Amino acid sequence: MREFAAQQGWSVAHEVYDLAPLRVPARLRTGWGTVMRLLAMGQVRGLVAAAEREVAGTRAEQTALRAWLLGLPAFAAYPHTTRHATSPTADMPTPHRSAPVDREWSQSYVMHPASLRRLRCEARMRLTLLRWPGDIATAIEVLSRLVHDAATHDQSADGTPRRMMLRLAVTEDEELVIDVQDPRPGIPVGSAAPAGEAGTGLAYARLLGAKVDHFLSEDARFRTVRAVLLPGEASL
Repeated sequence: MREFAAQQGWSVAHEVYDLAPLRVPARLRTGWGTVMRLLAMGQVRGLVAAAEREVAGTRAEQTALRAWLLGLPAFAAYPHTTRHATSPTADMPTPHRSAPVDREWSQSYVMHPASLRRLRCEARMRLTLLRWPGDIATAIEVLSRLVHDAATHDQSADGTPRRMMLRLAVTEDEELVIDVQDPRPGIPVGSAAPAGEAGTGLAYARLLGAKVDHFLSEDARFRTVRAVLLPGEASL
């Protein structure tokens, strides 16, 4: 884990060696209590574990862990269970769609962190209605990172609320395409993950197995960040 962290350019602040069986809940692990305090106090920005199940053994515990990390916010990386467990700053293949869109949904939201909770709930419901056969929990986490990048970095000069557009599309090959469009073409993609925060934002979405790209509208007024997930490949 230390070697993996070093490859990402992260500094290791604390290490935990936990010999308890995986069936023991995280809340009963002494080492995990220390990690939680460090994260909650902002002394560290994320955690690295071989696999998520080594921290949270059940689906309910995993969901709670993801929600807690997102609320801090902090990141988690699991190099033994993610396909793209490499340097987040490395060039990634350009997302593409190998088949036409079969079904889709879109909705606009105010660019504000308060929109994130509502957006997550609605996106979960819509992914179910769209019948995407992939890991919805992973898709929601990827979506959250893309939206968090946009929602927390709005720089409206006059204070007028700006809106971002979310689009979820499922292709005929069951690829999930997540588009987040916002009116900030002048701000670099990934500005939510400056040096030293390589595990947040778009880099974190890539660690979850998403292929990420960005492009401008024809009139250069809007920027779209796109993530593509393949069913069965992106799993936490």
